[in-house]
Amino acid sequence: MDTRIELPLQKAGDGVTGTWAQDPEPPERSLGPPVVVTLSGPLSETTAHALVERLSALLHRHRAVVADISGIELAHSGAVHAFTEAVARAGEWPDVRLAVAAPDLTTAALLVSSRVAERVPVHPDVATALAHVDDRPDLVRGWWHFDVDARAPGDARQHVRRVCGSWAVDEEAREAAEIVVTELVTNAVEHAESASVVEVERRAHLLRLTVRDFDLAPLPEAHLPAPTSPRGRGLAMVAAVATAWGVETHRDGKTVWAEMATV
Repeated sequence: MDTRIELPLQKAGDGVTGTWAQDPEPPERSLGPPVVVTLSGPLSETTAHALVERLSALLHRHRAVVADISGIELAHSGAVHAFTEAVARAGEWPDVRLAVAAPDLTTAALLVSSRVAERVPVHPDVATALAHVDDRPDLVRGWWHFDVDARAPGDARQHVRRVCGSWAVDEEAREAAEIVVTELVTNAVEHAESASVVEVERRAHLLRLTVRDFDLAPLPEAHLPAPTSPRGRGLAMVAAVATAWGVETHRDGKTVWAEMATV
């Protein structure tokens, strides 16, 4: 039997978030039934901030949460991103499971057009949301920050292996992703001498991995490493195992991305 919680949004934005939401170390996540949070009142830019805090705290406490938004008044269209932000703060699927029950067709359409529904599944009613709360969202994502440390490539590889297993990524794509993240984080540590941010996401039949560093030096050409060159071999391996890859430059560094097809 699910647990029901009433959350008036007028109070969610009054600065009183509850002592459990402010705990520096959230309690251990319950493995019990899903929690249904019934929202009411105006969902605005102001109340959205407090809603993120409340939902992320609940997601830390419970294995699954359904947000019933049939009673809200949407005061600002951008406020619907509170649901994806709460998920991002709380962790990653399957540890974090949030679904939305949106009976109003206009609100449901906004959740789809804003791409919120990619990460937080939207259903027409609470019963349907509860029945499908354990389904994998269309888009699942994980990200991690690594310091300049010789252990970073191995740690990054373990994280990628873990989420690929949770997301039912096939073995070929998983192995390719492990090669890519190992080579790119190694490049960040050994050559760029930079911290790095790794992000991996699965969308339908595509696995996308990015590694962001903070080094301004350009990357070598992936297909032109000299036999004795200490650089470029990793990029050649990335090019060999990825279906597509590329580089995006920033004022303070660069992001290398790679995509792998998955079933």
